[in-house]
Order: sequence, then C-alpha cells, then structure tokens
Amino acid sequence: MRRASPPALAALLAAALLAAPARAAGPHPLRGDDRTDLAVTGAAAGVWLLGEVLKPELAPSVCRFCKANALDVWARDRLVLSDATLAARGSDVLAFALMPAAVTAHQLLAARVAGDGGEGWRDLLYVAEAASLSMAVNQVVKLAVGRQRPFVRYGNWAPGSREGDPDDNLSFYSGHSALAFSIASAAGTVSTLRGYGSAPWVWAVGMTLATGVGYLRMAGDKHWLTDVVVGAAVGGGVGAAVPLLLHGREDRPAPGGGASPAGARVVPLPMGVLVVW
Repeated sequence: MRRASPPALAALLAAALLAAPARAAGPHPLRGDDRTDLAVTGAAAGVWLLGEVLKPELAPSVCRFCKANALDVWARDRLVLSDATLAARGSDVLAFALMPAAVTAHQLLAARVAGDGGEGWRDLLYVAEAASLSMAVNQVVKLAVGRQRPFVRYGNWAPGSREGDPDDNLSFYSGHSALAFSIASAAGTVSTLRGYGSAPWVWAVGMTLATGVGYLRMAGDKHWLTDVVVGAAVGGGVGAAVPLLLHGREDRPAPGGGASPAGARVVPLPMGVLVVW
C-alpha cells in the first residue's frame, strides 16, 4: 500500500479544518497566565535538558533493574525488526519533528479558522507546557530506575554504538512514547476545550501517530513493551491533565451581559471521557 506523503497529509488536514464551520466569536476562551505558563514550560524543559547534559554523570553505569519479564521478552521477540536502527531513527523523526510540526500547523490554522489566529500561539504554549512537564518527569524516573535496554541485554548494538554508553540503562520508561502521547493528548484536549470542529481528527490522528512511535521504539529494540505502555499512560495523562486543570474553559459573556449558562461537556481522554459541568 502506498504511503501518503507529509504534504498530502498536511493538505488533508487543512481541508478538514477549512470544511469546519468558522466561529465568528473566536475560539472558546481558556484560563491561563502567559508569564506563568512560560515559566513552568521553561523550568520543566530545563530539568529535561539538564538531565541530558549531565547524563554521563547521572546515569547508572550498571543496571539497577536488569531482569526482563516473560511478557516483555515475548513482545520483543515478535516486534523487533532486523533493521532496528532504521526503526529507532523513524521514532526520532516522528516524535521530535513530524508530530510537533503537525500540531503547530493545526493549532495555528484551527484558531484562525475559528476567528482568532492569535489564540493558536496560546494553544501551542499549553501543549508545550504539558510536553515539557511530561519529559521532566520521565527524565527523573529513568535516571532513578536504571533499567537495562533490550538491545543491551541481547547485544543488538547499532552500527557505531558502543557498550558503556550512558543511555544503556535508561529504558524505563519510554521518553519518546511519553512525549508523543503528551503532545497528542494535550493537542486533543486543547482543541476540544476550544471547540474546534477538527478536534476529533486531532485525537484520532494524534493517538495513531503516538502509537506508531511506541511501536517503533520496540521495533528498534530501544524499549520493552512495559516501557512503552507506561510512557503512553503517563504522557497521555499529563497531556490531558495540564489543559484541563490549568486551562479549563472560561465562561463566554452572554449577549445581554453576564456569563453564559453552564452545561455539561464531554471531554475525551486517552482512557475514556470526562464530563465537566
């Protein structure tokens, strides 16, 4: 089956957005203080980046969690590819390039179609805030747990790699999966809260791409199944919780003054739905 190229996918997304009815009143307003959100995002990103810089000193030289359970071994034997390096590189591109670019394009275009393009930049700040917090938590957990990666256990070294790399014992849990699911979940939650007509597409496409990232991490022999499952759960949870708890909907002023009547809203989450009053 022929794969759709990134430009084709972008064109389909744009068409779906433009087909959605525009909202003259603009996107539904959300709570938030830009300076506070920028500070939180910067601090969380700083924790993650500091962990990357200091990884040679902080990462355990020998595994603290070395055993693999039967489920992980069973999944690894069936999912790892012969060209593991290509799969691992694909997960890098998908998680760190394609998904952020797609979300950026969507949020800016969706806000513009809804009537206020400037709100798209706030949408991106909220997504970045969730992703940064998710990665900061992941960095701390990986350094503390010290789980051996599957390619180390099986001696499946990538060309040019060497034994004793600081990353060898940082398998739990998958940072790529946590990042991908936090981006997808945060973008979906923000789009739902904003009232964008494209929100169902954001959830469907985002979760599909995030699942692809998780698969590629296992196919690339970088992570065990449980690493990916936990990464998806934590990333998806943080991605939904940050917009819901910090940036919930504000009441839109009613035509005659005052706040609009409150009502029930169903907000989709990675593991179900949340009814908000």
